[in-house]
Amino acid sequence: MADIINQKNQSGDVQMNWPALIRWLFQCAKPYLKKRGDILHARVAHQYALTLMKQEGGNKKIIEPAIILHDVGWSSLDPIQIQAAYGVRPKGKEADRLNRIHEREGAVIARKILQSLKYSPQFTDEIIFIIQQHDSGITAHSPEEQIVKDADKLWRFSKTGFWNEVERQGLEPAELYQYLSSRYPEWFFTDTALRTAKREIKNRAGETIQSTGN
Repeated sequence: MADIINQKNQSGDVQMNWPALIRWLFQCAKPYLKKRGDILHARVAHQYALTLMKQEGGNKKIIEPAIILHDVGWSSLDPIQIQAAYGVRPKGKEADRLNRIHEREGAVIARKILQSLKYSPQFTDEIIFIIQQHDSGITAHSPEEQIVKDADKLWRFSKTGFWNEVERQGLEPAELYQYLSSRYPEWFFTDTALRTAKREIKNRAGETIQSTGN
């Protein structure tokens, strides 16, 4: 596969077939993402990352692999551990410990995938740095890290992500709505993500009211 992604042009120079790389990264990530049902999350977050890059800039060779692979580490935890670590309700030291496992193991898995594709070592290191603190890190050390973290969070504000999380976490729609609406003003690094979240949470408000029949 590395030979397909890295192709020689007529001049003999090696060029990366970017669309082929993205397709293959999703294929490589799929077995790991299935553990927590994150395939759709990865695709929606990837689309948000593309949108953010158009407005905020950033290096796609770091951002796109990082957002596609960021949650592969959940595959290292069993369903009970995932439930204890993820979502609106889990809190405390054990939730933090399990969440860190998914970040660290995700970084290991992502590095193996990228190395198998003969990906740039420099970009790989930057991708791994982002993955290993994409949830726990409260700061962002680069524009690329900002976009990955923002795109990841925006999933929950999208119509698809919001209702997926309501079902996956066993929440009342109003509970998730209140959680997101109280946090989004301080949650995002980029102006584009903040504007997007503000727009989407208004849409979710109407849907939440309709779902309760009020």
